[in-house]
Amino acid sequence: MSKKLIQTWFTAVVFLLLSLNAYAQKPFHLQNGDLIFIEECDGGMNSAIKAATSGLDGYNFTHVGIVWQKKNGQTSIIEATPPKVRITPVQTYLHPKNQQCVPRAVVGRLKAQYQPLIPAAITSARQKVGKPYDNAFNIHNDQYYCSELIYQIFKEANHGKEVFPLRAMTFKSKETGEFPVYWVEHFKKMGIPIPEGEQGNNPGDMSRSDLINIVHFYQ
Repeated sequence: MSKKLIQTWFTAVVFLLLSLNAYAQKPFHLQNGDLIFIEECDGGMNSAIKAATSGLDGYNFTHVGIVWQKKNGQTSIIEATPPKVRITPVQTYLHPKNQQCVPRAVVGRLKAQYQPLIPAAITSARQKVGKPYDNAFNIHNDQYYCSELIYQIFKEANHGKEVFPLRAMTFKSKETGEFPVYWVEHFKKMGIPIPEGEQGNNPGDMSRSDLINIVHFYQ
């Protein structure tokens, strides 16, 4: 191999490595209306959700919230989590103190045609802060579980027309076809039947929606 060819090859390799390094170090910035999907630690409801739902390949999401960037530059998450809908600082959302592990988080961003809905959706979400968490998973009450909140605020932003679709819910384990003990006890305490087959949604299905692009992986 000639000296000139070696120099050309070396220069090309260095340029490629520098380009890859610059790409890897490119900072990521959340945008208003981004959806952050979380895979929380195992245990309780989290394990029961993971057993029954599916998300992006390799992920079993248990939660989702929407990014709200305030005028003062502070970034928060509006989320429905027990006991109520609340506003949570983004760092607390990504790194909760009460978790036994570091949750994995993935950011979904609405495609361009749905971006105009975001301001009205955020307004709707803010109006629901303080509403009770929907332990019954009932789409018709004025209470909200995490993905139900996202469904409802975008429906309201779209003048009552669905954006994210509802599907028949299942609470059965994908592996056994049986209801996990958690769900049996959960709905027994509430005095209502397990809402198997009722309309609803979940973070896993929403993460695979063709309405969004996955734009960042935190873990």
